[in-house]
Order: sequence, then C-alpha cells, then structure tokens
Amino acid sequence: MFERRELPVEKLTVDAVQSRDESWIGDDEDRQLATSIENDGLLQDLIVRPIDEVSLTVGNHSATTRTRSVGGNNDTAEYAIVAGSRRYHAAMEAGFERIPCKIVEADDLAAAVASLVENTDRRELSEQEIAQQLSLIYEVVSPRDSPTSCPDCGQSVEGEEELLAHCADASCELPGDPVEGPPESDSGRSAESVTGWFQTRQQALEYVAQRYYGRHDDNAVSLVEGHLRTAQLPPILQSLFKSPEERTTQERTALKNYGIDAQTTLGSGGGKSGTSREIVALHEAVESKLDADAIDATDAVLEAVGALQFDEMSEQELRRTLLEFRNEMTDELDHDASARHQRETFTETLQTHAEELQETYEEVEPVRPFKKVDVLGPETQRHSRWHAQAMQLRDESNHGEFVRTLYLERLEELAKEEGWE
Repeated sequence: MFERRELPVEKLTVDAVQSRDESWIGDDEDRQLATSIENDGLLQDLIVRPIDEVSLTVGNHSATTRTRSVGGNNDTAEYAIVAGSRRYHAAMEAGFERIPCKIVEADDLAAAVASLVENTDRRELSEQEIAQQLSLIYEVVSPRDSPTSCPDCGQSVEGEEELLAHCADASCELPGDPVEGPPESDSGRSAESVTGWFQTRQQALEYVAQRYYGRHDDNAVSLVEGHLRTAQLPPILQSLFKSPEERTTQERTALKNYGIDAQTTLGSGGGKSGTSREIVALHEAVESKLDADAIDATDAVLEAVGALQFDEMSEQELRRTLLEFRNEMTDELDHDASARHQRETFTETLQTHAEELQETYEEVEPVRPFKKVDVLGPETQRHSRWHAQAMQLRDESNHGEFVRTLYLERLEELAKEEGWE
C-alpha cells in the first residue's frame, strides 16, 4: 500500500535508479509540460520512496564496485523520486512549492523497474538510457558469485554452465522464475546485502527480458544482451545513442571533432535498429584484433562513424556499411604486423570505404523522406524513425520505391473506404 501526501519540493530529490540521465532539459516539450501543469495542475502524483530505503550498490562483477549516490547536494531531501522526475522539474518551473506524491516502500529492484516502465510510457527514452536502466536491473538480480552447488539437490558444480547441465540431466529446478521474479526478494534489501537474487546469469537475463519486453524467449534475451553490451561502451560512444538535447557540451564537441553531426541520434530507442550492436561489434573487433598501440578502440569507432555516415543514410544502410567495413578491416589485417602497419591498414581500409560511398552518394540523387520540413522537430524525427523501421521490417533498401509503395497502399485503402471506382 502507499500513502498519499503533498510534500515540499525541498524534501524531494531524483532517485539514483531513475532511467533518465537528464530528466529536465528545458526544450519545447519540457516547457509545454510546465505550462500545462501551471494551467491545469499536476494531474498525476509522483511516486517517491524514503531516502533511508535507498542503498543501491551496483557494479561490474569483474571491476571495483561503485555506489550510486542519492540526494546530491540536497541535504534537506527526505524522499527520492522513483517515477515522475520530469513532472517534478516541470512543477517547480511552474512555481509549485508542494507536490502531490505517493509514498511507497520499494526495494531497489522494484524502484528501477517502476522508473523504466513509467518513463517508457510517457516519453521515449534514448537507446542509451534504456541500456543503462536494463543494465542496472540486471546488476541487481544477477548472481554475485559463480555457483558451486545445485540449490535443489546440493550436488557440487563448478560454474554456471555445469549447474545448468546438471539441472537438465537431473531434472533439478532452480529457485526463481522470469515471470514470478527472483526468490527471497524481501522489500528493503540492498544489492550489497545479498549473494545473488538468481542462481545464474541466464535466469537474470530472462527476468530482465520478461520485465521489459513481456516475454523471455531467446530473441528477447538476445535483445537484452545487446542493450547490456551498449551499456558497457565507453561514455563517448554511448553518447552516439543519446538525443541531441541530452548530450553534454563536451560530448557534442567530441563528436564534431570526428566529423559526426551532433544533431543526429543513432539507434531506434527500442534496440531494434541493430546500430548499437554493430557499434559494439566494431569496438570489440578493434580491441581484440589490433595492437593496443595501433589505435584506441574508441577513437577507431568514432573515426569510422564520422567517415562512413552520410545524411541520406538510413539506420539500416549505416549498420550494413559499418559491418562491411569491419569485415574487410579484419580480413586485411595482419595480426603479426607492427602497430604502425596495423594503423595504416585501418586508415587505408576506412579511406577506401569512405571514397566509394562518396562516389555513390554523388552519383545518386538522394531521396530522404521529409527533407523539406524541420528535420530537427520531434514529429519529423518520429516519422523518419518509423520510416527506417518500416523499411527494415520489409527489407527494403530504396527510399523512393518504398515511399511510392506506401503511397499506393494508402490510396487503395482510401478507395475502399470511400467506395471509389
């Protein structure tokens, strides 16, 4: 159950598990929300929890654990906002001194999931924000240590792979369920105080897939794994998947230095474009196949995106271009060559691909949907994203033909609706 109360704004702060890196950016959409709240009031309560319940610790299991702080510089805060941080900022912008809230007792996992679901329903998150939030939930529920015994029969095992094989052979069942949730998920426990919510990482992946996609089949798990890999990218590469307004000044400057338009956003937001997975694959390929002194993997990815991305490209075309470059680079690479020679191979391969693309786009009249309207407007970005997703769904590569097909289909629908002969 929850308690409803109006709380002073100084008693509130954004929760560490909030999905958004920047819940308030002051753009037109944010200002419209503030105006709406000023005129009509706050129609939906914020969801908050007492700060003394917030003790979330997350970390890469192979790295040093880090603690996400709550409260920031707000020493007077008593409640952390789980869901509604954007409405909180808008209410303050509208001059509210007290805000209606629902006070809940929620452990870190429930708070993280609530924030993700609430934000996804109200304003589309960037692919980077989704990746970070799914990573947070995964870190909370995944095991801290490799299993050493079967929790059902007690037989000794060495690691997750052996445990899963044993359960398949002996018909043993692991505690916890992707739908029902992890075992012993007592409210108020922090991630630091448990040895693992699930026994295996596979269970944790299925749970995250179930909570976000509503299913836990292999395809959904694969999508979650892609998001988790995106969340492990260096911050500057993750900024490729942020919206322009969410990027810091340093991120925008860095992208421009590599010839990348800081006003574009890679990825669909839902993880379906595959661009983030190709960025991850390129980063991993450079890290694993090139000498560390040859080229920094992060620099290599930014150089590739800057050289191979053109305004007329769809997400599908960019992903295919990066894939082709990665395959040719690894084919041409001499693993035993010096770092200097490897760097030269990378540069020459990239330059060749960029020149070939330049010739292609100079010869072909670009056909980009909605190019004569405000390309930075939210409606245009949404329609362009749908266009790219629809092309991918139908496996189309020609923009002009695809637009013509959709136009004819719509005419057929209108003819049937109006009874035209």
